[in-house]
Amino acid sequence: DMNAQKARQLEQQSLISQLKSALNRLMNVPPGNPFDVTDSIPINMVISVEEIRKDIESINPSILIAKKNIDIAKLIVKETRADRLPTVSFNSNYNFSRLDNKEVVNPFTPLFSQNKGFNYGLTASIPILNNLNIKRLVRQAQLGVRTQQLLYDNQKFLTYHAINRAYRDYEQLKKALALEEENILLAKENVQIVLETYRLNAITLVQLREAQISLSEAYDRLIAARYNTKVSEIELLSLKGELVK
Repeated sequence: DMNAQKARQLEQQSLISQLKSALNRLMNVPPGNPFDVTDSIPINMVISVEEIRKDIESINPSILIAKKNIDIAKLIVKETRADRLPTVSFNSNYNFSRLDNKEVVNPFTPLFSQNKGFNYGLTASIPILNNLNIKRLVRQAQLGVRTQQLLYDNQKFLTYHAINRAYRDYEQLKKALALEEENILLAKENVQIVLETYRLNAITLVQLREAQISLSEAYDRLIAARYNTKVSEIELLSLKGELVK
């Protein structure tokens, strides 16, 4: 049993090394960069659903993106309506040419000539025949605004629904964590009692081993419960846009 536990420990150390290498690769850090991870999982146990919902429409990234898309769609409507207005363009250019010959074949060709000048002008255009096409494009742009508004409302609904679901999971996982923390105390006490009983030759070695395995499994469940609770906490913070501080 001791050798089997040592083998599992070596396997776990190898897995940790592989995961560290994968994390370095994701962070674009050179291979072999040493770092340590704390073995504890701190959890905020006092998050309230009101705290998450507060100002969610002005904080949640997905809602903000949907709201910005509405503003963009409104600008497209203004831009399309502007095609109905006359446009005036101002054009200008400056020309310069110089010719300086030492010798010429044709005697009538000047040895030196130079031209320069500034030209400018105005161009005005008035849309007349394409008014129906512009009207159609304006309607299409207005439908785009309505579509973005519906997407915005839908995103708010999805966000609030996700908050309710994530908070419900968070509360349930906190209860499961409290149960596992209670179980670990009972498992430790049970191993201590079984160990003392074994020293008195009142039970067999197999019974002692079963108690130790039960304690190990309780630790596994406790770690899993803490991890799952932390994941639910992170999900709540990400919905509010406060994951990185």
